[in-house]
Amino acid sequence: MVDTGVSFGVGLLMGGLGLMFAWGLLWFVVGAIGLARGTSGWAIFMSSVSSTTIAALSLTGVFWAIDAARLGSSALHLGLAGFPMALLVAAACRLEDGRRIGPAFVEGSVLMFQQLLGPHQEEAGGCGHCHEQPVEEHPCQQKPCFEQSCHEKPCEGKP
Repeated sequence: MVDTGVSFGVGLLMGGLGLMFAWGLLWFVVGAIGLARGTSGWAIFMSSVSSTTIAALSLTGVFWAIDAARLGSSALHLGLAGFPMALLVAAACRLEDGRRIGPAFVEGSVLMFQQLLGPHQEEAGGCGHCHEQPVEEHPCQQKPCFEQSCHEKPCEGKP
């Protein structure tokens, strides 16, 4: 019974570190592209390098420390699925403003990708120089807005 619990705990640890590693790699790529384009700074790139390195070294340490026979354990496999399942459950919960966590997280991530990668929309005849035009931000995207009246109507006149 203790062996099963240890296997499950090791699986949880490996699952969490695996998600951290994958997220770090994603931001490593985004940060590197943003750094090359000049749309993001060194801080984003270096934080993604550090988080990816920490997760990779920790995951390597866990693989090195566990017994090879434990890798085939069904309790370890259930533990591996623990963090992804917890994220799926958390995604269905609601924030203070009534939005679900999952879609709000995806929306925020897409917004960050667009800001860091500086997407370039080309028109039919080639470059429309859209990257040189000022971008108007929606008033609620300028800073976090927790005012309930702001979300009843689409932020009319809110600073």
